[in-house]
Amino acid sequence: MLCTNCKSKEAVLHYKQIVNGKKSEQHLCAECANALGYTGNGESLFDIGSILNDFISMPSAHTVNKTVARCPICSTTYDEFKRTGLLGCDKCYDEFEAIVEASLAQIQPSTTHKGSLCGEAGEKIRKENELNELKENLKKAIIDERYEDAAVLRDRIKKMEEKENG
Repeated sequence: MLCTNCKSKEAVLHYKQIVNGKKSEQHLCAECANALGYTGNGESLFDIGSILNDFISMPSAHTVNKTVARCPICSTTYDEFKRTGLLGCDKCYDEFEAIVEASLAQIQPSTTHKGSLCGEAGEKIRKENELNELKENLKKAIIDERYEDAAVLRDRIKKMEEKENG
């Protein structure tokens, strides 16, 4: 798709705005997007490293344990992760769990997967999510003094846990 501004270059930024029910769209090339101020100070449109770094460097309630400053498997350091936004291996997720969780919490509304799940691993995650939801509902039912509902939820939780263990 061509840029709606200069009509000569390929559009890389697609901007949609709805004001009072009226929709307007702009498809801009990088130069026009910079010129019109959509990217700010002529910066690259898709500098993911700097975007992630902005989120990671935000102050949060979680802090990284300084004794776990380096992954024992791939030797990725906390500073490298903070600078690039990239982890070196799957063990890094365990080593830097607090900062990864805090970063994700700042970027998106939840750190729990809500999308499509497939395969055996997806089925396991779906069951874990369902069990966690049942436990939350049980707590709410007890707080609200809905004891019959709580008993039903308790029985469903027991049944699910028995299936999982047996």
